[in-house]
Order: sequence, then C-alpha cells, then structure tokens
Amino acid sequence: MAILLKDLRSCANADDDARIVELLDAVDEEISEFRHTRAPSIADMDASGSQEGCELGAWDQQDELDMESLDLLDEDLHINDRTRATGFVGRNSEVQWLRAVTLAQSERTDEEASGAFWRKVSHAPGIGSEQISSYSFWTDGESVETNFFVDPYELPPLEVAERLLGCYMSKVHDSFPILMRKTFEDQFRKYFTARQNGNAPRLSPKWQAILNIVFAIGAKYSHLSKASWRADERDHIIYQARARAFGLKEGTLTNHSDVPQIQSLGLLAFYWLCVGQVSRSAWVIIGAALRFAYTLGFHVRNEDPSATAWKRETLIRTWWSLYSLERTLSIVTGRPSMIVDSCCSVPLPIPVTEEQISDELEAVYRPRKGSLSLTSMSQGWSSGMVDPPGTPVGLGTMEANSGSYFRAEAQLSIITQTILKSLYSASAMTRSLREHQQEMNQLGQRLDRWVLSLPKEFNFQDPVNKTREAFARERMLLGFQLCGARILVGRPCLVTRKPASRESNEASFGRRMSSSCIEAAKTVVDFLPDEPNAQFIYDQGPWWCIVHHLMQAVSVFLLGLSDIPSTSQDSESLMLYTKKVVWWLQSMHDPVAERAYHVATSSFETVSRRYGIGASGLWRMDSTQGSVVESALDSMMAGHPAQFVPQSTPVASYAAYSTAPMSATFAAYSGASVFSDNNYMAK
Repeated sequence: MAILLKDLRSCANADDDARIVELLDAVDEEISEFRHTRAPSIADMDASGSQEGCELGAWDQQDELDMESLDLLDEDLHINDRTRATGFVGRNSEVQWLRAVTLAQSERTDEEASGAFWRKVSHAPGIGSEQISSYSFWTDGESVETNFFVDPYELPPLEVAERLLGCYMSKVHDSFPILMRKTFEDQFRKYFTARQNGNAPRLSPKWQAILNIVFAIGAKYSHLSKASWRADERDHIIYQARARAFGLKEGTLTNHSDVPQIQSLGLLAFYWLCVGQVSRSAWVIIGAALRFAYTLGFHVRNEDPSATAWKRETLIRTWWSLYSLERTLSIVTGRPSMIVDSCCSVPLPIPVTEEQISDELEAVYRPRKGSLSLTSMSQGWSSGMVDPPGTPVGLGTMEANSGSYFRAEAQLSIITQTILKSLYSASAMTRSLREHQQEMNQLGQRLDRWVLSLPKEFNFQDPVNKTREAFARERMLLGFQLCGARILVGRPCLVTRKPASRESNEASFGRRMSSSCIEAAKTVVDFLPDEPNAQFIYDQGPWWCIVHHLMQAVSVFLLGLSDIPSTSQDSESLMLYTKKVVWWLQSMHDPVAERAYHVATSSFETVSRRYGIGASGLWRMDSTQGSVVESALDSMMAGHPAQFVPQSTPVASYAAYSTAPMSATFAAYSGASVFSDNNYMAK
C-alpha cells in the first residue's frame, strides 16, 4: 500500500499530495510502534527466561534493516531473451545490491526534493525500474551451443591430456573432490597406456563424459592463466560439447541415476560456473545432480554393512561437493537452495587425505553405527553447528591436509545456508528488529567458532601464518568464503540513514554491523596485491568464482559510499578500494571480468554523480605507493553508456593440438586393474 501511495504522488495535486504524505507518516509510525512494543518472543529470552541476557548492544530507533522489501518480481522477465537469460535474482545477490544502490540514489533525490526526507525501505523499485539484467555481469545471454561439428570420440594427445588433468587436480580438486583422485588418475593412466599400445578398451559413455568435462575445466584454466602450452581458445567449448554428447543425451534425465551420472552433472555445473553461465546452465544442472543424489540417498547417513570406508567416503565427498557448489550458486543468483538441511544426516568428510581413508580412521572420526539418531544429526546441520552432535572432542586441533580443508569448507557452507535462511528468506519479514539483532549476533558467533575450529595452518587471521608458504592457498580460499559469509551477515544493516543521526549512533548495533560488513569486503580486496597480477589469483584464489567475490565487495563499497559523507576519510578509503577492484577486473582478461568491470565503473559513476563524490584521479594512484598508474575514470568510461555490457569477443579459429614434447605429469601405469565397476569401462 505504501508503495502504491508513493507512486500516486507523481500525478496528485498539491492537496492530495499533502494528504498522501500524512498517510505515509501514519503508516510508518504504526509499523515502528508495532516493532518496538510487541511481546517478547522466545528468541528474546535467555536461558533463565529473562530478557536482560539478550542485551547484545544498543539498537537505536534510527537503526534500520534492509529487511522490509521481500524478494519480489517488479519486472517482466518474459519480455526478451536477455531478461529470460538472467532470470530472477534474489536480494542476497550482489547483482541485486548493485541495482539497489543505483536506484536508491534516484529515489532518495526525488524524495528529498519533495520533502520526504527519510524512507523506511532502502530499495523497493517499482514497475518500470531498470531491469536486473542491466546489472548482471554473467554470460547467461550467450549461446552454449556449438555451430561446428565436434567428434565426441576424439581425444587430445597424451601430453595435452596430462596437462589438462594436472590443471584440474591442482587447481580444482581439493575444493571440489567430486571424484576420488587416485581412482580417476589410475583409470586415466590405464586407458591412455593401453591406447598407446594399440589395445585401448571400450570406454563407458559416462566415463568419457567425466573425462571430457575434466579436460574442459582444465582447458578453461589454462587460458585464464595464460599457460604457455594452452591450445585454441575454443578447446574448452569443444570438450564440454563432447561431454554433453556422452552424458546429456536424450533420455539422460529419465534414466536410473548412478554415481558417474551424478559426478558428470556436478562437474558440468562447475564448468558452467567457471565460464559465467550461472543462471540457466550451472543452476539447472546442479539441481538435476542433487535430485539424482537424493534418489540414491546421498543426503543421509550410509550404514550399508557391505560398503567399505572408501566407498562411503566417496559418496560423502561427492555429496558435499554438490552441496558447496549449490550454496555458491544460491548466493550468486539470490535463489533459494533446494537442499533442506533438516532432512540431511550425511556426516561431514573425515579430515584425512584420500590415501589415508580406512575403516580404522573412519571409526575414529565418526560415531559407531546406531550411536546417533537421524534427528540429532539433522538438527545439527539445520542449526548451523560447526560439527554435528557426537563429533569427537579435539577435532579443532586436527592435522592440516586436503581432507580437513574440504571438511572446513563444508562446515562453512552449512553456516552460510543458515545465514541465507535467517536473513534473506521471506520468513525474515516476520521478525522484530530485536530478533534480527540476536540472529545476526549468533551467526557472527558461529563464524567465530568455525575459525577457532580450523587447524592453525588454515587460519588466515593468525599473523604467524602471513609468512608461511605452506597451505597459503587453502588459507586464501577459506578466507574468501569467510569474508563472503560475514558480508551476508552485515549487509542488512548497510542502509541509507539520516545524516543528522550519523554521528550520534556510531556505537549502535546496526552501525557496528554495517561497519563489519564493509571491513569484510575490504579484507577480500586486501587478499590481493596492490599491483594487479592475474596469475596470482589464478594460482592462489577461487578462480572459478573470483569475479563474484570482487563484485560482492564492490557493491558493499558503493552502499557504504551512499551512507558516508563524501568529504570523510572513510569515503576516500572506499573509493581507493573500489579502484583497486576495478583495476584487478580489467587485468584479468576474462569475459566475465570484463563485463563486471563495465558494470562496476558505471555503477560508481552513478553513485559519485548523485553524491558529489569526486571521481577525478580515482583510478590513478601515486607511483610511490607501488600501485598502477593508468587512465582516469573519464577515459575508462568513454564510449560506454550506463550499464553497458559488451558482447563477447569472437574467438579465433580452432587449431590442432600441439604435439610438442612435454614432461610427464604422472608415473607410468603399473598394470594393476582399477576398473572393477562397469560404469566406467565395458568388460
């Protein structure tokens, strides 16, 4: 009703306008009174039933939360191919934040001019507002079909195949262990050795699909990192086309599910994320993979007496790989997860390397059969606990290895889902400001406990680790995820406020949470050297979703700039951080990063123009600071209209693989049989 009244003001006469203003003021007063006088709920009580224990910090009446606008659809997504390609984007996505901060400036200016100085809702764009697709930097609008013939049975030379597999295993596998490394590498060696000897066995189509998707991901990485041995720019497209020919043929979605099918779909979803096809491709494919995983019971505790520890752990790591990837895509798109944590009882991965997996170690790290009910397990997940009930004490001091790293990643994914459910779902609208304060405080404490549970080598906040090279990549990967979670916790408090109340409320809970959100975004940028070097992030960081992390930080900086006087030191700091991100985006030479670069600079230009923030020299830093000196904003924006998203650059023609000698990545095949399952190779 309030939004309708505000829309009517534009066509009302002076008397009607005054009456509408009175009605809006009355509505705001009623809402405020209801929120601050309602009976205390269970969430407001401490263990003794008293409200006194929940005084977590002063909540000033001027504090606002960006909770009052539900996820809603305020545009026609069916209007053209571009809007359909982007689809619905929810309010926990940085794409929606960029749109919100840009449109909020226009709304705020209009309201100040008409005397309505303050808004309750920080963003509630009405019908006719700029479409969300104008702010998306993903490549969903590009076709995923190949317009040339692809032979699905063709394979690269051994040297190239080893390089591609090596890229995947070294830069993806530990974060996404949907395959068991030793098993897959043994299968790879056996096949290519037999192929060289002229007696290659007949391969299962599902294994060929997996192999080609692994090649596609490795090929994409080789181009991003500018590897000297990389092939034609289209090779990753060709590999994925071959994989789809084997793994996504007609009837695939109606066949009975099995492990290779689930793994191939999960890998394909990961590939689509790598190339920026997040909406229709990655999102849809990960959904299919999870449906198949549910069909085979991956989400519950496996107590099959015939299953070995190795088999159980394979299924567990496959599930958590899908789980973590779907969480990332939920954040990127702002769409709700299809996983119901309260229905899941699958244990966390055991914190050991794949080579160490055994029945004995499984017994150490997991309770014995029947010692936990499914209810207690599911309650542990849904409450966002770091470890489920019954987990052995002392795992916070576990050894740092690939297994404990992935376990930590899975734990953080669980907490992140709790954040999304608590702060960004429709149910969040039913809670009071006090309940939201308690929720955010508890979520922050869970993240703190997660940090304390890490092996010390994984804690990027520990000053001792800054000089250690061991596990530096794991620290950075977990650091990006942690900062992203902290940003999500504090983002609802990052809203426009009355300038008059700004100085008096610095100690309020809302102000402290918004500051923590900005600090988390700064930490993301601080992970990167001042001098842009794309190779650094491709070697050390989450290269498959790095643009998401950087644009999440940029959107927070822009929201912060709209809340800070343009003459303050904080404003200058945020501008410098924004500049650093923009320069990194430009240095990455990636289609998704290029799109993000234009969206970021365009959005900043809008904010700076409306708030009088000087853009002169923003993209130029003093050379004595060791940073890059380049063109100013005007030259960067020349020729690009607001929200311009460039089309992808046509790729060069496909060239044959180079057969130049390369060092072997893997040891020679020992001759031992590794294909005991006919899912992979026909007998």
